[in-house]
Parts: sequence; structure tokens; C-alpha cells
Amino acid sequence: MKRILAVILIFAISFSLFADPIQFEYEPYEEDEFPLWTYELRRAESIFFGSLVITFPLSMAAYNIASNLGMSTPNEAYKQVLQQALWASGASLAIALTDWIIGRVSD
Repeated sequence: MKRILAVILIFAISFSLFADPIQFEYEPYEEDEFPLWTYELRRAESIFFGSLVITFPLSMAAYNIASNLGMSTPNEAYKQVLQQALWASGASLAIALTDWIIGRVSD
């Protein structure tokens, strides 16, 4: 098995050593190159993952407070983390959707 892997690696490296380098020339994006929904999706993605940094610790704190106040929680630690991640994802999704709705209303 190791010999086969070594032969494949040598074969791949030999092709990369003798191949011509690819020449790329920079071409700036045109204004109408991407549709508007891709910009909105990119903005929503940035807001979702950016707010996840804040919502995950907050959801962990809220989960711990709720479990101390009597909320039933699973015994397994991984299920607890999955529930906290679900809370955080839901909050981040709500933030991203709110931003999208505000953007639509303001236009």
C-alpha cells in the first residue's frame, strides 16, 4: 500500500515539476457581472457568521441559566452543545433575516 502511494505521489510531483506555469492576468469585475441576489446572499452570510461569534456565548449563558431554573436538559454533553449551537444559529439567522427585511423595506 505504501509503495502504491509513493508511486502515485512521485507521478503527481513529476507532472507538477515539468508542467508549464499558468499565466493569469487580472481582470476587474464588471459592474453587472453578478446578480443582485448574490450580493444579498453574501451580506447575509457575513452577518450570520459574524453574529454567531456573539450569539454562541450568549446562548450558552442563557442555556445554563435556563437549565439552573428547571429546564429539562439531556444528560449527554454533546447533546447540550448541539442544543446551544441550535439556539445560537437560530438567533444569528434571525439577525440576518432582520437585516435583509430592513434592507428591503428601506429600498
